[in-house]
Amino acid sequence: QEVLLSFDALQAIFADPRAHRDWKSALEANAGIYRIVDLSDGKIYIGSAYGSGGIWSRWQYYAKTGHGGNKLLKDRDPKNFQWSVVRTVSTTMSKRDVIRIEGHEKEKHGSRAIGLNGN
Repeated sequence: QEVLLSFDALQAIFADPRAHRDWKSALEANAGIYRIVDLSDGKIYIGSAYGSGGIWSRWQYYAKTGHGGNKLLKDRDPKNFQWSVVRTVSTTMSKRDVIRIEGHEKEKHGSRAIGLNGN
């Protein structure tokens, strides 16, 4: 949960996963809740990763696209984004339970009211 990555660092990890085996192992072993901060204005996005690929699988899509398919992130520059882990959970936790925790974190962080979560 000490993770704090820029877009460049995120892309570097996924560009050469063998050289970053420690990152892959740790992120793959954990599902959880993560936060993306747009450092240009301080707005945040709270997301979740669940299932066998854990956070690794979800963040791989961000490294590739910059926005991970999230509507409110698409028009923003991912070079301004900073990724962090809010909370880790088991990869065996149900999708429903992870999404419930994600919803609670969205409330705590205010990411629906003043952030980048549209749901």
